[in-house]
Amino acid sequence: MFLVGGREVGSGEFEPLRSEVELLRSEVELLRSEVELLRSEVELLRSEVEPLRLTVELLRSEVELLRSEVEPLRSEVEPLRLTVEPLQRFKNE
Repeated sequence: MFLVGGREVGSGEFEPLRSEVELLRSEVELLRSEVELLRSEVELLRSEVEPLRLTVELLRSEVELLRSEVEPLRSEVEPLRLTVEPLQRFKNE
């Protein structure tokens, strides 16, 4: 017998609480394991994302460079077309 809050309690009355405490401790351990697993997964995903970000940045830079090369070439093409089209018509006549 134990004295709890001014009344006597038998040790058998604590058994359901002990079982619940053990169950909760097991659940806490399971949740801790899950948290660690999720942390590892997050780190893995972060390590995969960074190279992809760098690749995207590299490709953006390449696109900008190519655009800067295309514009001057486009401006050369139109005058050449205007010269070549009459010559082709003349040749075909």
